[in-house]
Amino acid sequence: MLDYMNFKLGPYDIIYPRSYSQFINEIFILDVYRASLLKKDDIVLDLGAATGDFCIVAARKVGPNGRVIAIEPNAENYKILLLNIKKNSCHNVTPLNLGVGNRSYQTNMIFWGERFRCRVETLENILDSLDMKHHLDFVKMDIEGVETEVTRKSIDLLKDCRVISLEFHDTKVEMDRLVLPHGFKFKPITMNYIYARLIRNLIFHPITLCKSIRSYLEDSRFQINKIFTGFDMTKPSLMTGTYFKE
Repeated sequence: MLDYMNFKLGPYDIIYPRSYSQFINEIFILDVYRASLLKKDDIVLDLGAATGDFCIVAARKVGPNGRVIAIEPNAENYKILLLNIKKNSCHNVTPLNLGVGNRSYQTNMIFWGERFRCRVETLENILDSLDMKHHLDFVKMDIEGVETEVTRKSIDLLKDCRVISLEFHDTKVEMDRLVLPHGFKFKPITMNYIYARLIRNLIFHPITLCKSIRSYLEDSRFQINKIFTGFDMTKPSLMTGTYFKE
């Protein structure tokens, strides 16, 4: 049985598996997908929504006239996603239990050792099914290496976004080739950015930061070394960064 945790920060109240502590810290402490760039009334696409951490933040930032489409293929994660949407009264979130790809099909996926079956759809088909015009302001991707496949298929939809924020899986060179010609600039997550976020949270949310650090270190006391050697999200093989238009 999974060990579930509860994370509270300001208006946010999130349930998540203990093994996902890293993801919670990435969103609420480090803001690795730069939710700070969200604007009121934005239309947001959260690809790889997991248990709902980013989509809950996005839902509050875009306000009642904005919209968040949260796509998560794992049925167990999806159940927690629905719970977190309800707990946080996010009426502007549309959750979908799907994968995203360059065509429609059924497939088996593996995430953190868990195998599951899901339906995969293209972004175009997903937005059509929601009766939406193909307009997006902010896209967040954490889709385990499929980011180039999705971007290549749907570049006509993505090229007019203001922000595309994602985790790369040795895909940075190809993503640059696909995205940069459309007027985007790129900002990576750096250790200086992480230090600045930690200091900010130490000032404004010291209790939450201390609890998060303790939870993080419970997984492995050697994790503290990453503060000096660099977190995975700052390294080329698993970099996190943001394409944006000024």
